[in-house]
Amino acid sequence: MLGELQDRLGYRFRDSSLLQRAMTHSSARGDDQPANERLEFLGDALVGLVISEHLFRSFPALPEGRMTRIKSSVVSRRTLARVGRSLRLPEWLRVDAGLEQRESYPTSMVAGVYEAVVGAIFLDGGMEATRDFILRTLAAEVERVLLGRHHEDYKSLLQRRTLAEAKGIPDYRVVRQEGPDHHRQFLTVVYIDGERCGSGWGATKKSAEQNAAAQALRERYPESNHAPGEGSGREGSS
Repeated sequence: MLGELQDRLGYRFRDSSLLQRAMTHSSARGDDQPANERLEFLGDALVGLVISEHLFRSFPALPEGRMTRIKSSVVSRRTLARVGRSLRLPEWLRVDAGLEQRESYPTSMVAGVYEAVVGAIFLDGGMEATRDFILRTLAAEVERVLLGRHHEDYKSLLQRRTLAEAKGIPDYRVVRQEGPDHHRQFLTVVYIDGERCGSGWGATKKSAEQNAAAQALRERYPESNHAPGEGSGREGSS
């Protein structure tokens, strides 16, 4: 069970009990299974630290006020919940019988699970592993805010990149469907110039495409940190 989750996270735990704890909501705590609140507390601080450090080191020309606004958007509950859902964290979350009957969990709960996972990775693998996970999963969010395209979706961002590289328009294909009709999940793969570059699950085909595009942005452009008009002094970067 946890093996598949670790594959999605891109991190293998040496102590799998930490991941199990991260995926245990307070409603499902037991005498032999603590809940994830303390890990969430730790993860919250780590996410803020890593994103702050990333902004400070990667964008030396950004003023403090601009960095604060970017950080606030990237580490918001809404953003972390969106990323948590793209990783399908709610599917592994342990809750009580009442919550289990809900079709979806609140934004704050999903964001908290993401933070708890961050805390668990830190305790298991240290700061370098934690930094790697946070930047892999949130780099696209940083870029989205830097570009000032709050209204623009991941598919648009990815298409702009591929067209700039003369790679054509990304091709999205639904490769798998799971669940009953009232709770269908779609797995979509995105291909760029014939090469598989990302995949994502979603409750609709459109949301699956967005999640696939988000993963492609994270994996294909991990070094991207330049935004036009920010004056970063990196005009040769992309």
